[in-house]
Amino acid sequence: MPIFLIKSFLSLVLLLLTLLAMLTMFEVLGRTEKRFNVTTLIRIHWLNGKIYFALYLIIAYFCLDFILQTKGELSPRATIHGVFSLAVIVLLLLKISFVRIYRQFYGYVKTIGILIALLTFGMIGTSGGYYLLTTKFGTDILFNKVVKEKKETPGEARIIVKIDPEHIKKGKELYESKCFFCHDPLSTKTIVGPGHKGILKNPLLPVSKKPATPENIAHQLKNPYKNMPSFSHLSDTEVQNIIAYLNTL
Repeated sequence: MPIFLIKSFLSLVLLLLTLLAMLTMFEVLGRTEKRFNVTTLIRIHWLNGKIYFALYLIIAYFCLDFILQTKGELSPRATIHGVFSLAVIVLLLLKISFVRIYRQFYGYVKTIGILIALLTFGMIGTSGGYYLLTTKFGTDILFNKVVKEKKETPGEARIIVKIDPEHIKKGKELYESKCFFCHDPLSTKTIVGPGHKGILKNPLLPVSKKPATPENIAHQLKNPYKNMPSFSHLSDTEVQNIIAYLNTL
């Protein structure tokens, strides 16, 4: 079973724990007339929090392990996921300190709890939820193949896509002088070769059907598939600039 699928299912468990934490908190702090035994609810909330924290650490380990193995720059979605995750752990530690040590701030505990829950929804939605939706609950083999290739590509061989205007501008100039006659950057229509719109946002390259990664595009430029001419004379910097431009399409 792919590690991302395991992580995503663990995230769903984390989501259920979050819902249970909210329910018990609302019952204890949000009702004047209690429907359940308060002591029991507090114990459930306390135990739920311990399980949540342990599960959070397990999922965080999987995430950090993947980042260390791929040695790549985080995507915007992964960056947002990371921000959510850091905010959750900071608020969780803050909440624990208010409950156990700084009791004068106990009045903020409910608000912090709600924030933790909302951030958890965002954290799971940008990672586990996204994975389960895009892979049809792990049945899409292609996604797992791309992830595997990223992990198996040595860090030194990986290409970090440049996103600054200077590299993009130079890449556009190179594209217009080298690629424009055969490829349409604004669509996927075939002129001589396929159009390049969204080329790095699709799972596969249009002709070779290899995963749409910067490394495979660089390889295609210097060691082309089928009838495309070789651009082996391009420097690594020029290739990176072209990829920077392709990333904007």
